Amino acid sequence: MKKYLLIIFAAFICCNVFAQADKNVKQLTQYLFPEFAEGSVLQKSGTVIKTMLNYNTLTQEMVFKQGEQYLAIADPASVDTIFLNNEKFIYANNIFYEVGVNAPVGLYIQHVSDIISSGTETGFGKTQTSATNGLTDLKSSGKAYSLSLTNDYTISNKTNYFLKKDENFIAVNNLKTVKKVFSDKEAAIDDYAKQKKISFKNKDDVIKLIEFCNSN
Repeated sequence: MKKYLLIIFAAFICCNVFAQADKNVKQLTQYLFPEFAEGSVLQKSGTVIKTMLNYNTLTQEMVFKQGEQYLAIADPASVDTIFLNNEKFIYANNIFYEVGVNAPVGLYIQHVSDIISSGTETGFGKTQTSATNGLTDLKSSGKAYSLSLTNDYTISNKTNYFLKKDENFIAVNNLKTVKKVFSDKEAAIDDYAKQKKISFKNKDDVIKLIEFCNSN
């Protein structure tokens, strides 16, 4: 089984699991969950593999723990579903989406982080490096996969919502965009959102809203 797991999850990046004993580190800021947990990977072939998993929001990769290394799944297209911390994840559009609502018009959630590097000293102060360059540097050094990041980097976490309709992923970030997809239910959606005080800053609220839209 160990040999088989290595074949399925052949990885391209790894790093030491032990965090630096540095007061300036930010623990697990680039991961969705506060710690790695045992999850199940259902392959499209039907094979199920259990391993320690977490989702890297910086690199948009599912990462698993093997011994004292963290490795990214090298062939995510071969994965059907990942079950982790009572959530389901599917791979599409080069990222893993959390499945929020499995319905005719499904809700899929993207967890993503933006990163800014403080850059280098120029004599006029430090210059900031773009998020793209910062991520490239972190990936090449392996730091994007480690347990901690130093204060040289600033990370902001975002949650993006998508509705899947007729195999198309449609970005929705407010009530107005949801009503465009469910155009025959605008009045009911308005009433429900007002009654339940739906906020797009709350994932559970968005899940309840889309469940309502599919059931009425």
